[in-house]
Amino acid sequence: MNRRSRAGITRHFFLLALPCALGLLLLVPAVASAHSIQAQHALSNNLAGASNGSIDGPTLFNLVMITLVEICAVFWVGAQLWLLFVLQLVHDNKDAHTNVQAINLKVQRRFERVWAVPTLLVLLLANIGIIVGQILSVSGQWSSAFSPSLLWQIATSGQFGTFWMLREISIAVALVLALYVLFFKERPHAINTILPSVNLLLGAIIFIAMSISGKTSVVSSNFQTYAVLVDWFHLVAAALWVGSMLYIATAYLPVLQRRSLPEQVYSLITTLPYYARLAIVGITIMAVTGIFSSEVHLTASQQLPGTAYGRTLIVKSVLVVVLLITSLSHLFFLRPRLAKEYKKYLFAQERVQFHQAQQIKLREERLTQRTQRLTMVLRWEPLIGLAVLVCVGLMSVFASTLSATTPGQQQPTPGKTSVYNATAQTTDNTFTVKLNINPNRFGTNVFTVTIIDNGTSKATTNVNVSLFTTMLDMDMGTDTVALQSNSKGSYSASGELAMGGHWEIRVAIHALDGTFHEAIFKLFTPF
Repeated sequence: MNRRSRAGITRHFFLLALPCALGLLLLVPAVASAHSIQAQHALSNNLAGASNGSIDGPTLFNLVMITLVEICAVFWVGAQLWLLFVLQLVHDNKDAHTNVQAINLKVQRRFERVWAVPTLLVLLLANIGIIVGQILSVSGQWSSAFSPSLLWQIATSGQFGTFWMLREISIAVALVLALYVLFFKERPHAINTILPSVNLLLGAIIFIAMSISGKTSVVSSNFQTYAVLVDWFHLVAAALWVGSMLYIATAYLPVLQRRSLPEQVYSLITTLPYYARLAIVGITIMAVTGIFSSEVHLTASQQLPGTAYGRTLIVKSVLVVVLLITSLSHLFFLRPRLAKEYKKYLFAQERVQFHQAQQIKLREERLTQRTQRLTMVLRWEPLIGLAVLVCVGLMSVFASTLSATTPGQQQPTPGKTSVYNATAQTTDNTFTVKLNINPNRFGTNVFTVTIIDNGTSKATTNVNVSLFTTMLDMDMGTDTVALQSNSKGSYSASGELAMGGHWEIRVAIHALDGTFHEAIFKLFTPF
């Protein structure tokens, strides 16, 4: 690999890492101050069907939208990675035959003309569909789901709205660039040089926006920043591995099958080694991040077989193992054997004589068989990758099955309009917390908290108390309510519950000795 290629790889990896670093800078202060980044992966984690492990209409709609977003984003970013780290490196390889470079140019043009615009357009619309699905999951009415004012309110408010808008803008910019490439085939060299880097940067931004609005609401606040980073790396790994598979099946193989057998074989044995590097990196990152993600999200071993999330994780793990076996088989078995057979074929052709014609025919038949076997695996392998991404969508839908309501709290009761009263222990069992919300309706409410010291069984008056309110049906961000003491053991203040639906209230207690205590309440607020 020449110096120019190494510099290009370094630059492109920097473009991948930059949005991740910026996201980390945004996340660390939020986690440190509020101990809660309550974002969700573009759908409700408390849908009626999803919360008990079943799929109803709104849950199915959200599942379709989130799966489309995952597939399109992974496919499009995988295509950019293939262009930069496979096609361009083969082009820069002086030993590569001219025919291979011509094939790769047609592969690139096929993606630009056939797949780029439709993929980004579906991604753009599915991202809008995510908000429609969120409204539908709360209201249960299609008329409300398409309300322009409500759609705009969600898209422009809260942490979810911020990163949803960032994602939508990035997709729109990528779509404009794809349309430019489609309609302006003769472009200046400078634009052709910079476009791949710009697209890769947009893809990295889309991934970090997806990760920050990821399924972290069921993760302990101490691990949410790391969970977001793991989710980002997991998406990058999926693009390197699954996205590359989709690119091979949709762009590379259709171009290759129009070529003669020797050209097909030479292209495969020349190009696939570069893809092997992407696949190995993707496999490694996915394995590491997958283990970390399961450790973070699963807090008890019984959650694995006992929840819909855990069972989906088992299915996903099995599919990943099957995908790993198929990938390793063609990376380290089918392709090397094809390369050896190709050398034998060339050797026989160079020494062709009349009595050796049958031997050449035999070599050609073997070469055809091995080529067909390899291309068949490459053609059908992405279906397993798509099944893995569907499992990712299901895990997002079923993330709420990991969250159990704290014993002693009022269960969510849609339709009930009474004042909310509940009692919970802090996570360290130091205090008993009593929470009163009056009138417990969307809009302005009065929050009153009473803190009982479990050691003395008396009300505590020398602590600072804050509430962090997070809507679980639609991620509107996390709002803070600072409570004021009445010097009699109660703390109260007015605050907003912006919409009806399921809410999580975190009561944060800061004692004078510097210790921090937290109690969590989950409730349903009527419209």
